[in-house]
Amino acid sequence: TEGRRKRRWRQHVQSEGGMELQRLFRPGSPSSAQAPRPRLGCGDGSAAVGATDPDAERVHDDRRERRLQEHTEIWRRDLLPKYVAGTPPTRRMEKLWRQGLPPRVRETLWPMAIGNVLRITPELYDIHKEQALDARRQWAEASEASVQPSSKLMVTLSDQPMRSKTAGRRHERSTALIPFDLPRTFPTLAFFREGGPLHDDCKRILEAYTFFRPDVGYVQGMTYLVAVLLLYLGPYAAFVGMCNLLNAPTLLGLYRLEQSAVQCRATVFNQLCADQMPAVARVIDDAGLTPEMFLIEWFMTIYSKCLPIDVASVVWDLFLLDGEVVLYCTGLALLRLSAPLLLEGPGADLEACARILGKDMRKRVTDPDELLGHISEVWRRTPARLRSQIQGIAESEFGTGGGVQRSPGSGGGLGLTLASLRSRFMW
Repeated sequence: TEGRRKRRWRQHVQSEGGMELQRLFRPGSPSSAQAPRPRLGCGDGSAAVGATDPDAERVHDDRRERRLQEHTEIWRRDLLPKYVAGTPPTRRMEKLWRQGLPPRVRETLWPMAIGNVLRITPELYDIHKEQALDARRQWAEASEASVQPSSKLMVTLSDQPMRSKTAGRRHERSTALIPFDLPRTFPTLAFFREGGPLHDDCKRILEAYTFFRPDVGYVQGMTYLVAVLLLYLGPYAAFVGMCNLLNAPTLLGLYRLEQSAVQCRATVFNQLCADQMPAVARVIDDAGLTPEMFLIEWFMTIYSKCLPIDVASVVWDLFLLDGEVVLYCTGLALLRLSAPLLLEGPGADLEACARILGKDMRKRVTDPDELLGHISEVWRRTPARLRSQIQGIAESEFGTGGGVQRSPGSGGGLGLTLASLRSRFMW
């Protein structure tokens, strides 16, 4: 099965082509012989190379590729064999981690960092897949009988989540939205379109999750989480990662569509933005663009919708290391990168601001190194009181320290260092 999956990867890359595929899956990279994987930056904080200088850009990419290969060897030879899941990384390991993980290292380290505190087994995954398949057959039969099982599926923010059995079934029926969202997930790659190499796996994982957590169901944005995981992991590992990621307070409150979870995060982000970039904050406020209009989508997809995959992947690296605070730092880093357009360009009205912070972001932010440098600078400027407030959000919502709750031997967990963030976060 794994060999067939890799062959489908290669055939799809060769048939689709395209600039984004060429940029993400460079031939000759250490993992390209097995399956195409995104390239990464090595996080030295260097400035992005302008698109008008192709020679300098080629040198920059070649240097990053060499570092990628060097770091891959270091991780596989010296670090991964000694690392015990669920334990804090060594200083050397943490330093390399903050520079962005090589794709082949993500295949091993991401599952260890996310962990499996929910104790999901392959058998449990198969059970929920079968439940989803049976439900799909029943809904198809009901549809043929002129019944509309998927009506009124739009979800809205509410103060209290629905908890009844009827509500649970309604959430399960939200899987009817999945076929419409999958083709829109990384559309330039076409991996998740009908007939694409990852379409069926992604659909099955999302359907299975709605039966694993019927109180949450399917919510738009989940396709991006599963898609990123499937680029690095197999279907079962991706399902485990999906379930445990959404078990973390950072994402669970947002995907439960709770108004309080949205408002408290928007308030903190407003404070950070006003403190560090008052001019940008005024422009956004004067345009009538509230953080809820862009920030929540950024958080819910861990920036995988608004950024190219290789850039979003380094955000995931940091998020799995340090937890929710990385999401705020990344958001401010993107505002720093967008500041010239917002302050001096066409960003003075609502439509222009929404475009700059929305669909244009993917075209503009293409260098992982540059983004990591800005995230580092944002962190250095963030007051300790706001870092504590970010940590307190998760504690107040679910009584935890910001990451997935772990028991001894649970095999890792999201936000390994968040509990001691102030003393250990070093860029």
